[in-house]
Amino acid sequence: MKFIFLVLMFTYYLWGVEGAIEVTKVVGEERLPQLNIENSSGELELDGQKFHKMLSADMKVIALFDVNDSYSAQPFESATHRSDMGYTLRYRLTNDGAGGYKAEVRLLQNNENLFAKTYFLKQQEMLVFLAHSIAYDINTKMGGMPVEWMKRKVLLVRSKGARHSEIIAADYTLAYQRIILSGGMYGFAKWANREQTDFYYTSLSDFSPTIYRVNLASGAKTFVVSSDGMAVCSDVSEDGNKLLLTLAPKGQPDIYLYNLSTHEKKRLTDYSGIDVNGQFMENDTIAFVSNRFGKPNVFAQKIGSSAVTQLLFEGKNNSSFSAYHQFVVYKTRDEGGSFDLHLASLGNNGIKQLTTSGNNDYPRFSYDGEAILHIKHEGLRSLVGIIRLGLNKSFTFPLSIGRIQSLDW
Repeated sequence: MKFIFLVLMFTYYLWGVEGAIEVTKVVGEERLPQLNIENSSGELELDGQKFHKMLSADMKVIALFDVNDSYSAQPFESATHRSDMGYTLRYRLTNDGAGGYKAEVRLLQNNENLFAKTYFLKQQEMLVFLAHSIAYDINTKMGGMPVEWMKRKVLLVRSKGARHSEIIAADYTLAYQRIILSGGMYGFAKWANREQTDFYYTSLSDFSPTIYRVNLASGAKTFVVSSDGMAVCSDVSEDGNKLLLTLAPKGQPDIYLYNLSTHEKKRLTDYSGIDVNGQFMENDTIAFVSNRFGKPNVFAQKIGSSAVTQLLFEGKNNSSFSAYHQFVVYKTRDEGGSFDLHLASLGNNGIKQLTTSGNNDYPRFSYDGEAILHIKHEGLRSLVGIIRLGLNKSFTFPLSIGRIQSLDW
């Protein structure tokens, strides 16, 4: 159990205003065309005001426009527009008669339609995902950089006291939150596939830490593996057939490769200290965190080989990281004692600092490597951050009080 406390580091979040957003870092920003967002929802005026905040946040994140924060309303077919704005995004929400929404959307420039589309949302509580879809489509129409990650769900484990936690499915802004599991004590959770139909989690309520797989739609639960001391699924192969597990059957945590087809597990690391958080990389290589040199750092090992290579040589206490092809984003302690995120290119040994303020933790690459999700603490408040690597821009979403253990998207 000693090693569980060393590895399971709990993080305080502040949960807060839906759709609230702050631009925390802009490097080399160019002047963007101005965008005014207008609500034409009539009888659904209050829903439309709520949606305005969500859509405004997303349009800021796609970073193609200078978005006007002020709320405005206008008839959907009106020819009137603000002459001082280069673009107008107008939407009309109506009830679809079946518990969902119909949304008509227009993007105008000089009173000409650049984009027009009608959307249907079956579940009103998922309104923020409608905003994500609209922003995604406009970004595609305008030739922006990929934002596929915007439409994905984020998986959170939230602690609510001794022996009690929850697993939550949310959007990246946390405006939408759905409790999936509650009433037990849960460890880290990980999506089981790219489609996000299933996920893995660790139950700490069983006799031994146990990993289960759960279907998001039905709630059906399947046993995967259990281990004394520790059991965590830290990564899933791209085809979804293999898992990297951290298990500690004899007290010392090591990385194991688990084959879902054969139910066989193969021990990959063998060290008397701590090896945790294994992640797949290219060319049958894994990366993981180890204290082999006294402090947590990131190492790599070829599957089938016992040779271990140190990946990072900069920073102290590199205990949290995410890998994408030949790139590693990791947290490291600076001279003042706070934690910042750095991006390392293993191909050319280049290192770039991504954050400059607060304490930053739990970085997670998007599937396409374009963005990084992470946690930021500033004083007494905490935020969820999105770093868009291709644009050199960061956005944060302040949250209200809660206690979160892990996240995945």
